Amino acid sequence: MAFKFLPHTADVKIQAEGKSLEDAFRQSALALKEVMSDKTKIKAKIKREFSLVSENKESLLYDFLEQFLYLFDAENFMLAGINEMKITKTKKGLKLNARVAGDNSSDYKFTNEVKAITYNEMKIQEEKDKVTITFVLDV
Repeated sequence: MAFKFLPHTADVKIQAEGKSLEDAFRQSALALKEVMSDKTKIKAKIKREFSLVSENKESLLYDFLEQFLYLFDAENFMLAGINEMKITKTKKGLKLNARVAGDNSSDYKFTNEVKAITYNEMKIQEEKDKVTITFVLDV
């Protein structure tokens, strides 16, 4: 597991690590999934694709994680995993293309509700062989 939960007074604070920015984003999404599903095994029956453009890494992370809350609330889609993801630089900032898999959330029971992704304590640290992301979820 490349993410861990950190102490926080009211919300859920997460630290995710990866060998690249894409890998750290992937681990962040899997941590969000675990908070929402409490380790429930989600089947990879449904595939989704999406693209996001944001001005910087922090806003791209926010938009990326927020996309999963939107898919959960609006389309009853729960993430199982990320099949493919690429982050590239554009004139407008950064672009993320993702192909993900999941299942209909109504087929599962969830006990934890994530209200929002926050910028509170959000940090992305890039080193030579490692990217570490810290963020807080409002639950």
